[in-house]
Amino acid sequence: MGDPSLHTRLRKWKHRLSRHLRGLRSAWRYSGIVAREEGLSRWRLLGEALLLAARGRMAPDTYFYYRLFDRTLSPEQKRRYLPESPRANARLWARLTPTRFRCLYDNKLVFHHYFASLGLPVAGLFGVFDAVVGRTAEGESLRTEAELAAFLRRLPHNGFVFKPVEGMRGHQVLVLTGPAPDDPDTFLTLSGERYDAAGMIAIANDSAALEIQNPGASPSTFMIEERIRPHPDLAEFIGPTLCTVRVLTIVGLDGQPRIVASVFKLQPKPVGVDHLLYGALGCWVDPQTGALGPGRTRSRLGSTTVIPGTDRSFVGYRLPGWKEVKQLALAAAAGFPWAHAIGWDIGISDQGPILIEGNERWSPSLMQIPAPHGLMDGELKALYDGLKDR
Repeated sequence: MGDPSLHTRLRKWKHRLSRHLRGLRSAWRYSGIVAREEGLSRWRLLGEALLLAARGRMAPDTYFYYRLFDRTLSPEQKRRYLPESPRANARLWARLTPTRFRCLYDNKLVFHHYFASLGLPVAGLFGVFDAVVGRTAEGESLRTEAELAAFLRRLPHNGFVFKPVEGMRGHQVLVLTGPAPDDPDTFLTLSGERYDAAGMIAIANDSAALEIQNPGASPSTFMIEERIRPHPDLAEFIGPTLCTVRVLTIVGLDGQPRIVASVFKLQPKPVGVDHLLYGALGCWVDPQTGALGPGRTRSRLGSTTVIPGTDRSFVGYRLPGWKEVKQLALAAAAGFPWAHAIGWDIGISDQGPILIEGNERWSPSLMQIPAPHGLMDGELKALYDGLKDR
């Protein structure tokens, strides 16, 4: 059968090599575009991008996503951009939130129980499917296809979410709207795809991407929880997918929580997940008003100001309940202040803001691609340097 751990390592290295090659190809393409549009030397652009990559700061194409070629940026302003490489990210995350606290955020079941115990709004939990220890919220066994099928028949008909307990990047997440009209054992996604219990288990078993992105995670344990609907204004403006705000908070050395940055993940597609990998736009959020700025993605250099597939501009649109969103983020940060920096995904629902998840390994690129400036500045830099001195 071979060594499964060796197989996983080889797959991870293959994935990493593929990512580097894609980055180099993108950097080559973007350098040509920027050279033509900005009147800059292509070789100088590539040289600066590759120098940053060689120093372990970021992939060559990230230089272009952050628009570090902008001639109005001073060297000091460029240095304020957080590095974006696996090693640099690991150092950043480990200093801000020690790895011994990671389980609270990586394991969505632990996260749910802890933050629900603080009285913070989270999605209702129906059960956990696992072949060994699965159980419903009422304590019944939920370990086999037959048990899962019988359990799903008893759920409310307004939908549910099936997602990995230790998932990342939206992999293997299914958002179901309810049973199909012609078959009570088949459930429909937002886009109309059909899944029965066997299909959901097949999704659970297709764990290759998750094993690469989150080594050591349990890939086969899935939560079944309440489906959260977007605020009616957002549903009318954007669509049925619950789009979340990634709010980055810090807990300073004085013990006080603060908001550093916020990005709204605008997803017009009925796919149920709002990760940029699935076509969402990252939009900077004005910290005072909740107004959206232009959107950016990892697939193009320019900004977008209209909802994809429409002619409707979203720039200046004010997120409903923005004051409450900020209050929830600060309350969640205060709930476990030993984690000094967490990226909270907060859904703006028809019942108000709701805590979807917390990320101690929050993505610097998600925050900085649409940001008007680098984030290693001000209070975040003071915290990072202060923790180093400790």
